[in-house]
Amino acid sequence: MKGTAERLAERSELRAYDELLALERAADVVSLARAILLPAADERRVAWSEKSAVKAEAERLELADGAAKTPSGDALLVLERGPEDDAERALACALAAAALSSPDEPEAERAAARILWLAAHTPFDGTMLVDRAQGARAGEIWRAIGDRIKRFDEGRLPSVSRGEVALACAALASSTSKNAQTARATLTLSDPLLARILSESAEATEEARLDGELVAAPRNVVVTVLLAVTGLLLVGAVVRLFARLALSYRRPAEVSVGPKGIRIKTRTELLGRTIREREIHIGREALVRAVREVRFPRLGLYAGLLALALGSYVGVGALVDGVRAASPSLLGTGLLLVAAGIGLDVLLSSIGPGAQGRCRVTFLPKRGGAVCIGFADAARADSALSRLR
Repeated sequence: MKGTAERLAERSELRAYDELLALERAADVVSLARAILLPAADERRVAWSEKSAVKAEAERLELADGAAKTPSGDALLVLERGPEDDAERALACALAAAALSSPDEPEAERAAARILWLAAHTPFDGTMLVDRAQGARAGEIWRAIGDRIKRFDEGRLPSVSRGEVALACAALASSTSKNAQTARATLTLSDPLLARILSESAEATEEARLDGELVAAPRNVVVTVLLAVTGLLLVGAVVRLFARLALSYRRPAEVSVGPKGIRIKTRTELLGRTIREREIHIGREALVRAVREVRFPRLGLYAGLLALALGSYVGVGALVDGVRAASPSLLGTGLLLVAAGIGLDVLLSSIGPGAQGRCRVTFLPKRGGAVCIGFADAARADSALSRLR
C-alpha cells in the first residue's frame, strides 16, 4: 500500500498539473518544456537544461517574467535549475507529463521510452500522471511500458539500465488504472528483483475484501448495564432473534479496503427480498480508527452481570424467606428475566460468532457515526486492517 508520504506526493503532482494547465499561457509554457526536455530524453543527456537555452526559448515564445508562475512555483526557474522543494518537484513532474502528452507525440513506444528515461535520470518524473495527462492514449503508453519491461527481462533491450526498468515496474504496478493492471497481468518476469517490485507494488494497490453483515456499533459498558437491569436487553435480543429466524432479516455487507480508503456496499433483506441498498465511502484521511474486536468481546462484563443477576435471585429469595414475606416470586422472576437477557445477548453477539471464528470490525470516521461489520472472518479482517496501517 502506498505510504502517506507517497499518496501526498501523488496529490501534489495532480494539483501542480492542474495549476500548470490553468495558466493563461499554458500552451506556450508546455511548448517550452517540450523544447527543453524531449531533446534531453532522445539524446539521453542527464544535464537536461541550460539557463541560456530556457531564456532563449522563452524570448522566442514572448513569455514575460511571471507568465509561467504557478502556486507550486515558477516553471521557467524549474526548467532552468531543477526543483528545490517539494512543491517545485511536483511542478517538475507536471511539466514532464504535460510535455509528453502532446497529440504530436510519436508512437507509444518512443513516448514510453522518453517518460521512463526522464523519470529515472532527471527530476522530471511524469509516471504518476500518465493516466491524467495521456487521456485515451494512456492504455497504449502502459502497454508500451510493459513491453519494455518484458524485452529487458528477455535480454532484448541491452541499452536500457536495470534501474530504469525497475522504475518502470514500480510505475506500472502502482497505477490503479485498468489499463495498467491489464498490462501488468501479462508480465511474467524471470528477474527476481523486477518480479518482486512488480508483485509487491501490485499487492499494495489491490483492494482487500471482507464479507459480513452491517450490525449496530458496540454499546459502552454503562448502556449495557442499564439495558440489562431494565430488561430492554432481553427485549432487543428476542426481537433480533425473531427477525433473523422468522423474517430472514439480513444486512449483508461487502467491504473493500484499498489505497483510497474504505468502500462498504450493504443491502437490507427481508423474507429473501432486497428492500434497500446502500454504499458508504470513508476516505483514508477521514478515518479516525478501525478496530477488530477480540474473539469473545466483553465476555468478562457479561459474566459479571450474569453472576450478579443469578446471585441476586438466590440472595433475595433467601432474604425474603427469612423475613417470611408474602411472595418473592415477582422480584425473582424479574431477576431471572435480567439473567436471560444477558445470556441471550452474549450468545448472539459474542459466543456464537466467536465460536465460528467470526468477529466485528468497527470503522470510525471523523464525521458521522461508527460503521460496524459483524460476522466477519477474523483472519480476513486482520488482512484488511493491515492495509490501513
